[in-house]
Amino acid sequence: MTTSPASVPEGQTDVDDWFDLDKYKQAAEVAYGFSKKKMEEASLQERETIGKGATEQRTSAEQAQRFKEGDEARDYKQAQRAYRY
Repeated sequence: MTTSPASVPEGQTDVDDWFDLDKYKQAAEVAYGFSKKKMEEASLQERETIGKGATEQRTSAEQAQRFKEGDEARDYKQAQRAYRY
């Protein structure tokens, strides 16, 4: 029995002759974890963006309503003054 380097399994003569399944699984787990984390961050950022957009839209709608009410009150006052003359 010959002693081979620790990185080459017994019976193999060259590093290129074999494929380390455990190292492949570890690399796949790292890649999966990275991808999953990246997708979670993108999802969180998208939720924040949607939330900001909704808040801005509500604020804009409230402001438009206030302006509309102010315009209606002004128009009503003008109409009342014009009716008297």
